[in-house]
Amino acid sequence: MGHKPVDEPDDEERREGEQAEEGGLEASLEPPPQGDAAQQLERRARLAEDRLTEVLAAYRKVRTDNEGFRDRVSRNVERRYELRREKLLLRFIDILDNLDRALEAAELSYAGNPLIEGLILVRTQLLQTLNDEGLERIPVLGLPYDPGVSEAVGTQAVPDQEHDHVVVKELMRGYRLSGRVARASRVVVGEYREGAGAAKLASEALIGADETPRGGRVEGDDPAASTPLDDDEMLDERDTGGGD
Repeated sequence: MGHKPVDEPDDEERREGEQAEEGGLEASLEPPPQGDAAQQLERRARLAEDRLTEVLAAYRKVRTDNEGFRDRVSRNVERRYELRREKLLLRFIDILDNLDRALEAAELSYAGNPLIEGLILVRTQLLQTLNDEGLERIPVLGLPYDPGVSEAVGTQAVPDQEHDHVVVKELMRGYRLSGRVARASRVVVGEYREGAGAAKLASEALIGADETPRGGRVEGDDPAASTPLDDDEMLDERDTGGGD
């Protein structure tokens, strides 16, 4: 079976094809529109650019607002947690006050008792734990009076100028929480006065004389003269004196 020969285009058809290609090329190379058409296209382009700018600005604003909202929520959560934590730590101040009072009273009567020593160790560990969390005692005793951390409730005469305006007694301990004063100390402040030392010695001597036991033996006295008599001895002595 033979192949059918393909008809080749004649010269006229080739010319028509070439003219069509040239016409398409010329159409694609037409100059841009002029006049009203060009201005309309420029307006459309400007409107599109303005719209794009507005959309981008709105997107940036929404993104900024979302980031700010997340930051505010995060700060509020952290602040709420910090307030609860500080409230819990501040409740330990009253516990420490009561523990200190109990230990001070017990040390007067049970000094050296193993139980007291154990409680002191527990208090030390508790203070260290609270200190690690930011609650610490404010040292004031023996230091210059600072109204920023202490409240002066009285003054005490001191014999030397070195202790003038210095805390000589701490009536209530103060605490600092996370660098801020949680409770101010209540203290007595020294006040220098001339002759305060002699007055103090005289006062101590007077107190010592008042504390001499009744009927007690005084050095250099006759023991018999300083020994109190019971009721029978007083009656015998009265009868003997009456006989003379």
